Amino acid sequence: MARTELTLRATSSDAVQLQLMAGTAPINLTPYGTVELWLKDKSGGTSMTDNLTGKLNVNGAAGGSVKWTPGTADLVAGSAPYQGYFRLRVNSTSWLFCPEDSEFTVHVREAY
Repeated sequence: MARTELTLRATSSDAVQLQLMAGTAPINLTPYGTVELWLKDKSGGTSMTDNLTGKLNVNGAAGGSVKWTPGTADLVAGSAPYQGYFRLRVNSTSWLFCPEDSEFTVHVREAY
């Protein structure tokens, strides 16, 4: 992923543009039917959204571009920081993870 940390405001619901990378090159998402975004909050609770039924949209497959549109209740300042990764479905029994060697961090600032 191009960015390893991002900061959003609680209740943010505008699309966030992300680019999935393999080293310094974008991942071509064309061969993957499903792209999933997995997030874990600071207490260990997990959530998943994908490009088929969720809040994730592949909007530039050849360049590894995805848009994530969180709902107004998806990011809570008191539950941050969130750790996340993307899982790309190769087939029913194998996946590619991005980033492979770590998670990215989503910081959430309080809305007042």
